[in-house]
This record gives sequence, structure tokens and C-alpha cells, in this order.
Amino acid sequence: MTNIQVTPSGPQQEPSIALNSLDQSTVIVTTNDLRSGNNMTTVYRSINSGASYTQMLMSPPVGFAASGDGVAAYGYSNLFLVAATALNVNPVADSSIIVYRSTDNGASFSSPIIVNQGFGTAVYNDKPAIEIDTANGSPYLGQAYIAFTRYFNNFKNSETLFQRSLDQGLTWSAPILLTNQVQGVTSFGSSIAVGPQGDIYVGWMQYGPGTPQFLMRRSVDGGVTFGPIITISTVSLVPTPLPVPTFGFRVLTIAYLAVDISPFNGEGIVYAAWQDNRTGNAHIYMSRSTDRGVSWSTLRQVDDSPAVSQNFLPNLTVSRDNGGVKIMYYTNRITTTLLDVFLAESNDAGSTFLPNRRITSVSFDPNADPSIGVPTPSIGDYNDLVVNAVGNSIIVWMDTRTGSQNIFEDV
Repeated sequence: MTNIQVTPSGPQQEPSIALNSLDQSTVIVTTNDLRSGNNMTTVYRSINSGASYTQMLMSPPVGFAASGDGVAAYGYSNLFLVAATALNVNPVADSSIIVYRSTDNGASFSSPIIVNQGFGTAVYNDKPAIEIDTANGSPYLGQAYIAFTRYFNNFKNSETLFQRSLDQGLTWSAPILLTNQVQGVTSFGSSIAVGPQGDIYVGWMQYGPGTPQFLMRRSVDGGVTFGPIITISTVSLVPTPLPVPTFGFRVLTIAYLAVDISPFNGEGIVYAAWQDNRTGNAHIYMSRSTDRGVSWSTLRQVDDSPAVSQNFLPNLTVSRDNGGVKIMYYTNRITTTLLDVFLAESNDAGSTFLPNRRITSVSFDPNADPSIGVPTPSIGDYNDLVVNAVGNSIIVWMDTRTGSQNIFEDV
């Protein structure tokens, strides 16, 4: 393992990563950058396959004080899009969905484009996901998609919305409502995956009412319409904070989807991964669909950690070149009060998984950064990974081995 510090000292968390699949030397990583006191989105760019990075601080739109929840996507041939939230806190909370565009392989980014405007706590747009269709056989190649959670009526209701762009992120369609409008902050997070025929899968975690569920909808016409809501699985939410004496940080349960677009036996298989507390401890589960999301397999636990350990904040990807499935996660399997990153890998379309591999070279204390603790400790809500053409993972995560929250990478 080769752990590389991506960010300079100072609190940064919630990394996202995107790789230029035509030019494998170019990688961008986005972060929630807290160094100024305000939450900002910073983009880190590498032109040497992740060996070193330069940084660009993204300015929020005029009238906004901050930005966050940045996530990146790559599209042919030199397009990168970064979706984020534009934020205000005073005098009232406010959040809008924005996109930064790069058409020069990540060397520079445009001013932010507002995709969906928020209005105080009446309309609070949160936690975007973004994807660009790069499935080589797709009739919708190059289309870009965003899904996000909307809280409205002062957080008394929530829903999941979807928008698409036909011009590389310059303009965006009117939103499509994917979910029921539910009471409370119960719909959270989104994940978008694109299949080999351009089919779009959007998943989200529905915390209630009733039993929590991992839900999804599919579009087979490039995002013009969507089929019915499909239940991937019921979910036992991981407690937040986790029941470890020193773990005071929140641990939100988020839905993740990925599709195999490789030209091999697993082509078209859709994978879902999430954290689940059904055994009384947090573990990582996966289900898969071999019929384009219509039906889903029996759950399987993909981490091989001890039963009493806590395993959480997963993310997954599938190699576009060989179909290998890779799922990363945090775990306290080595030392109860410290964290490590482990990786679960399958080379047979998710039928079996290799012994999970440790990614972190040292364990770290999630509470080591004293600047992240008021009013509630936070280590961020997600990490990320991609796979390059030779099948090697590039994994990014928040790590406190330096004494502050920084983004580390394993290549």
C-alpha cells in the first residue's frame, strides 16, 4: 500500500474522486475545505496518476457565503463536472445545487452554475450526486445527470429530485420528482449509475415512515421518464453515533449504486452497497441485479471483519475495463477506538469476495482534530474510489494521522 497525503494541513473531509478514462494520468479530488472557517469546495488535480496534486479553491456563487458536499464526474473527452451545494447560514439557512465545469481536463473550472435554487428553509436542496454517461454503447453518451435531496417547509418534508443536462452541464432540465413527498428529514442522499445501454439508475435511502429502505428508480430513455419505485432492500439503520465510547461523530446511512459496463460476463449487472445494523453491529452489505434493476439478490455481507466490530461509510465502484467490484469502508477491526480503511474485492461479478485488504498504513484516531467538535464532531459523511485501466484502485478518505483532518489516497 502507498498512502499519499492529498491535502495540506488543515481540516478537510468528504472527498470525491474522478479519473479521466482516456488520459489515465489525470485525476481530480474534491473536498469539503474548512480551513477558512467557512465550508468551501476545493478541487485537487493530479497529472501524474495521483502522485502529487495542485489545488484550486472554488468560489461560491454571488450572494452565497460557502459551498460543500462536492462530488466529481468525468465525461469524454476532457470534461469534468463538480456538483456541490451553495450555502448560507446567516441570516437564515439556505442551500442551492450548483455545478462547476472544466472543459480543459481539470486545469481550470468555470464560475458556478446554479442548477436548482434554494430559498431559505422553505426550499433547502442538499447532498447532490452527479454522473456523466460514458458507456461506450449508450445512445445518450455525454448526457449529465444530477440527483439530490430537497427538504422543504422548514424541514418538515423531504423528497428526491433528478435533473439532466444535454450540453455538458451548461444548462439543466426541470426537475423530476423521483420519490413520494414524505414527512420529516427521512429521504437522504442519492446515487446515480449508468448502464451499458445508457439506462440510468438512481438510488436513495428512505429512512421512513415505517421500515427504512434502499429504494431506486430506472430510466431507459435518457432521463426523460422513470419507471416505478423498486425496493432493493429493507435497511437497519446504523446508530449515529456508533456505540463505541469515543465515537461521538455522526454516521449517516447512504445508498450507493454502480453498474458493470465492461465487455465481460458481468456486463449490465447493477450493484448496491450500504452499511447495515441488522446483526447488532455495523457491517457492509451488497445486493445485485442481473435484470437491469427489476429484481435484486439475497443480501450478502461483504466485509470479513469480526462480528463485534463497526464497519461503516462504504462506497463502491466497478471497473469499466474488467468488471472487478471494489467496496471500501471504515472499520475499527484492528483497534476498537481507532479507524482504518479496508477494501473488499470481487473478481467474479460479486459472487465471492477476496479476503478484505487493509488500505491504511497506520490506524488513526477520528477525534484527533480538535477543530472538528463543535457543536457536533464530524468526520464527514462519505469517501470515494475509482479504478484505473489496469485494475488498480485509487481510494480517497479522511484521515487524522497528522493531527488534523486531511484527505489521504492509496494508489
